[in-house]
Amino acid sequence: MKLLKTLCASALVAIATLSAPTFAAADDINLKYHAYTGQGPSNLAMRWWMDEVEKRTEGRVTFTRIFGGPLGKLAAQPENIKVGAFDLGEFSPIYNPGLFPLANVTSLPFMSEDPLAHAQAGHELFQTEAVKAEFTAMNQKYLFPGLWTTIQLLSHEPIRTIDDLKAAKIRAHGGAAEILKELGITVYGIPWGELPAAAERRVVTAAIIGSPADAYAFGFGDIFDYWDDENWFFFPMPISINLDTWNALSEDIQAIIEELNNEMVVKARELLEVAEAEAHAQLSELTEVVKLDDAEKAKLLEVRDAAWQNWVEAREAEGLPGQAVLDEFLMLLEKYES
Repeated sequence: MKLLKTLCASALVAIATLSAPTFAAADDINLKYHAYTGQGPSNLAMRWWMDEVEKRTEGRVTFTRIFGGPLGKLAAQPENIKVGAFDLGEFSPIYNPGLFPLANVTSLPFMSEDPLAHAQAGHELFQTEAVKAEFTAMNQKYLFPGLWTTIQLLSHEPIRTIDDLKAAKIRAHGGAAEILKELGITVYGIPWGELPAAAERRVVTAAIIGSPADAYAFGFGDIFDYWDDENWFFFPMPISINLDTWNALSEDIQAIIEELNNEMVVKARELLEVAEAEAHAQLSELTEVVKLDDAEKAKLLEVRDAAWQNWVEAREAEGLPGQAVLDEFLMLLEKYES
């Protein structure tokens, strides 16, 4: 028993040491960044941001950059940042709705047609007290919107009507899944890494995914024949840092990073737009573009508000201010769209 107590005490000391970093007075700081994928559109903004932090701090802050997901998948990012397995990285509230239920309002369907305004509104929302508390509870500080990509539909067969949607086996998540459920359509929650094989084997015959950038980068243009080039929702991928790591940084380093974070809202979108333009041209050559006509899209929008309200009621049932957060986000969208 004495040995057990000693081991437990040692473990607690190790955890405390891990979660409370200290840096040299000269600010010779190396931060560990982990990407759940290899270098690509999902971490385009983050790579630019790290380069800029190193430049603006004149090398006082550097980064160990780990790509390819050796330390965990996308869904594991928040917990790994929380415990200090690495210092910072991207995650998505869509993959962690239980941890970031209010932040997940940014994934509701057909909220805006302006991806930059959506990212700007999300950036401001994530710094409000209610949503900030979700980050704090996970021992994290929110930094800036990273990937904030458009989510679109690709399929094996052309989808032009709601009946076509009902006939398909659709992989969907976030706002797309919510609106399809309102239409009585079953969705398949296949993880990103398993999706190419599932699509090739026709376990699913359609997928609502990051497109065009991710869809092209990960080869979905070679898998699917048809592409609905219309945004169902925007995929939030905020960047966060371990809160103990952040608090250990000197005030001048924090100030440099905060200034850059605000710049990154627009810069991240600019970087992604370049990738999207290139991917759009390539994906157009690989697939045939088909769309729901206006009457069919109107049927989607008829149930959109019901999907929003379901989200509100679920949050309120959890004792969270769902309606207030939705109202605030819609107000922010109107502010930035205008």
